[in-house]
Amino acid sequence: MKSDNKKIEQTIVEKAKELGASLAGIALVKDLRASPSYAIYDKKPFYEEYKGVEWRPEHKSILVWALSHPASEPALDWWSMKVKGFTPGNGIMRLQSRKLRIWLGEELGIKALSLPYQIEYGGAFLKDAAHLAGLGVIGKNNLLVTPEFGTRIRLRGIFIEAELDPTGPLTGFDPCNGCDMPCHRACPRGAFRSGSFERPFCKEENDYREAHMEMVDGSIMGIEEPCEVTKPCRICEFACPVAQGDSL
Repeated sequence: MKSDNKKIEQTIVEKAKELGASLAGIALVKDLRASPSYAIYDKKPFYEEYKGVEWRPEHKSILVWALSHPASEPALDWWSMKVKGFTPGNGIMRLQSRKLRIWLGEELGIKALSLPYQIEYGGAFLKDAAHLAGLGVIGKNNLLVTPEFGTRIRLRGIFIEAELDPTGPLTGFDPCNGCDMPCHRACPRGAFRSGSFERPFCKEENDYREAHMEMVDGSIMGIEEPCEVTKPCRICEFACPVAQGDSL
């Protein structure tokens, strides 16, 4: 397998796009362990359940992919208990994940594990993974910024039991250099007041939105009955000028 890695990587990325991914790439798990978010999170975890990163040693690589999330499709990340996967976008990406995992096993003979979003339950920091895989860079807005879609994407990943060559990181892409950072000014809670991202202020806004759910027609969420939804804040996403014309 090692002698044919380049072909395997290209095949895997192409399959992810065939199944609906807007972007896709591969990173090494050992590089992901050394990424900045893990060092920070270990010192100050966001959830009490977090006990440190515990991944199985046979997982050598991570396939990470993005789904474009334009402003014209806001319901992709609206959250409801009545929706399978809780958001329409997550439902789409869960299905993609399942299909990719089965295809890897049946067509390439490679075992894989679909990842949960939650770090405390074995998930990965997908922004870091996407940066390492060459999908984009982590900007001064604490979001993944991609050349094709800016910040307006959603991420998903699966672990792979094969050591593949990474497809990134990107070179020559530095979108925050020279930017006057409208994302920092746009935040309604001042989460960038210190010059860097402060999660507790961001959480204040999303906690408020969770406490003030809105009733919407079920057809918007892909179900038959009306439901209450939480609409997560995306103000800093929309303030980012990168690729605005391609993702609205």
